Amino acid sequence: MLYDVIVVGSGISGLYAALYAKRAGFHVAVVTKTNPLRSNSSVASGGINAVIDTSSYDSITRHVNDTEDGGDGLSDRDAITQMCSEASSIIQELSEMGVAFDSDVKGKIKQRPFGGTKASRTCYIADKTGASITQNLFKKCREEGIEILSNYQFLNIIEYKEKLSGITVLRRADSHVIALACKALVLAGGGYAGIYRGHTTNPQESCGDVIAAALRAGARISNMEFVQFHPTTLAKSGALISEAARGEGAYIVDERGERFTEELQTRDKLARDISKHILAGHKVYLDFRHLDPALIEERLPSTQKIALSSAGIDITKELLEISPAAHYTMGGIWTRQDTSTDIPYVFACGECAQSGVHGANRLGGNSLLESAYFGRIAGREAAKVALKREFGMIDYAYVEKESRKIDLILSGESHFNINAMRKNLGEGLFKNVGVFRTEESLTTALEYINYLLKKQYGLHCVSKERHNNVELSSILEFKNALIIAETICMCALKRKESRGAHYREDYPNKDDKKFAVESYLTQLQENYFQVSFEAGNRDSWLYKLKKILHLQ
Repeated sequence: MLYDVIVVGSGISGLYAALYAKRAGFHVAVVTKTNPLRSNSSVASGGINAVIDTSSYDSITRHVNDTEDGGDGLSDRDAITQMCSEASSIIQELSEMGVAFDSDVKGKIKQRPFGGTKASRTCYIADKTGASITQNLFKKCREEGIEILSNYQFLNIIEYKEKLSGITVLRRADSHVIALACKALVLAGGGYAGIYRGHTTNPQESCGDVIAAALRAGARISNMEFVQFHPTTLAKSGALISEAARGEGAYIVDERGERFTEELQTRDKLARDISKHILAGHKVYLDFRHLDPALIEERLPSTQKIALSSAGIDITKELLEISPAAHYTMGGIWTRQDTSTDIPYVFACGECAQSGVHGANRLGGNSLLESAYFGRIAGREAAKVALKREFGMIDYAYVEKESRKIDLILSGESHFNINAMRKNLGEGLFKNVGVFRTEESLTTALEYINYLLKKQYGLHCVSKERHNNVELSSILEFKNALIIAETICMCALKRKESRGAHYREDYPNKDDKKFAVESYLTQLQENYFQVSFEAGNRDSWLYKLKKILHLQ
């Protein structure tokens, strides 16, 4: 199948990219391995940041400053400034698409405070903002003729003469590998917090598939050590309790009913405070009991429902026990401000990209903004490429090689339980590469990952059924998860300091002399990686020269 532009991922960034590429007049497809409305964007509850009233206390400069402060010295102010400057136009565009942001009687969009911000600038739809935005974007994509290829699992990037020619995907309906040709590719497949299985708000599908594929194809990945742990998830299940809860005034208390931390500080600091309190033998709760039940029903209906259905707790009358869990990943495929990567004609946006706006720690409410902002750019840039390029050759020998790998996984005798291995990896990562880290814990984690890397070749499907074989998909995801886990540990070991979401108990201070720069990881050869730390502007003359060369 031939497409001018292929977008991998159906979250806000991917749908926006597809929409903008389609509106430029091109044949566009969105590839998604599950239900297109099941992305992490859909469960992002709290809201999207934007300065929409500059006559009040807030300003774009304050939004930029809050974002930069939250990034703890690693964010790109120029990229942040451009994103924050576009925020109000994004809100307006979404409203015109049918996104019904909560408004007052005069029609003015309501805004709530979020952690790490000095103003109420988070626009919301109760506590289901992401779902509403995603649904409206998906509807627009359907209306405008974008092809949605659901149940197609992205495998790898195909190159011809070191330039993009297409991708390989697993058609899950029959477990066949097929090639999709394209002139431009947008990677928008989400982050990798799902590899912390058992201790994450993400589904297991969030395993860094697109990041692993980009790494194999020669792209740099960056800041993989920065994994954000959401401070408030259900203690028993890891279900997310949105920051909207604290934005609306819920307290964090212990079993004595005492508030021991600042609820609206940045997520990295709050997660550490809560984790320390739990390690000291306390239980930690969210307390909604002082809030008006009518406010809870109006602004936090999903939170109320999750607490009741998952924990049996009526938050209007009872405390809700919480603990931190892996939630969002700041690392990913390194991109320039135009979303281009090291691979010619390949762009990346959303959580799978390291765009420079989050740095070492993301502010709540900025992820949906980043997804929309860079998704629009990626769609425009991919369209420019599609206008200039012809289709490249597809190397079907490579496609056949991919098919043989799938057949081997299906046909061999299984020696291990894939679910147990995924769970063990998640437990090990949470224990050793979690909120707190040390040289010893990171080394322990890396040794176990290397052990699993050797054992992965014994993973085969118990069921040989080719129709929607869930086990096959899980094995492929796990192989990518191991690569991602290894890169996290390698970067975390090299960054001998504490910064943002990366906290080393053996190096508790920031070291700006050595580490006030991004980390980069490249694949030198299969399963052999190199970590480096570099300084430089994303759009320096050197980067711009590389961009020009890429487009030739």
